[in-house]
Amino acid sequence: QVEGGRGNSSRAFAMGERPFSEEALKDICIWALDYCLDTYGHVPGFDGVGMEGLDIGDSDGEDGPERIYPWSGELTRGDALMSKDPRTNGDITAAIACYQRALGMISREEHPPEWGECQLSLGCAHVELEEEGEAREDSFDMAIQHLNAALEVLGPATFPHEYGECHNQLGTVYLERMRGNPPDNVAAAIESLHKCLEVFSDQDYPQERAEVQEKLQDAYQEATGLIEDAEVAEHYGDYVDEF
Repeated sequence: QVEGGRGNSSRAFAMGERPFSEEALKDICIWALDYCLDTYGHVPGFDGVGMEGLDIGDSDGEDGPERIYPWSGELTRGDALMSKDPRTNGDITAAIACYQRALGMISREEHPPEWGECQLSLGCAHVELEEEGEAREDSFDMAIQHLNAALEVLGPATFPHEYGECHNQLGTVYLERMRGNPPDNVAAAIESLHKCLEVFSDQDYPQERAEVQEKLQDAYQEATGLIEDAEVAEHYGDYVDEF
């Protein structure tokens, strides 16, 4: 054995010691399994068994077996890129690529919640892209497409937070969108934000509800300035004053 580097790790294994933490070893195993499936289509020694057939337990044993899927690595990498602080456009673009690869592995028919959540992640990432001009509008169009797709499987009864977040992001897009008819965009924003409030209660999601209420007030103020009908504009103005 040589001192330092791999020599110490090999010796630690030989002596029955673990040079890595339980969590680090688990991550290494997951990444190795992802690589095998992506590269070879199977895991050596487990021919014919997909990732959905492999169970890896939590290191502390408290939560029981956790099922790992082929797309889990891509989603984890995408989420890590989106959570970077500070975060650059390059990070967001790389995250979008991860989510797109994950989406290509997920069957909507077999795994609708995971498919919907991946669509939501893609929608949020496109909203976060800081582009200019037409590129910004293209990002908004992609966000609308992904968020509406997510809403096809993420309903308010079974996935209230995800449902609310989809509509929250749609509200943001329609408020900032320049493409299309401005009054229609504002009306779509107001509709989406009201749907947020249906699931973001004061008790369960107080912070999200407060943010949506502030955004909704901005939307009504925007509507007041856009609507040509004086009577309707006055109605919206009264609503904003009372909000």
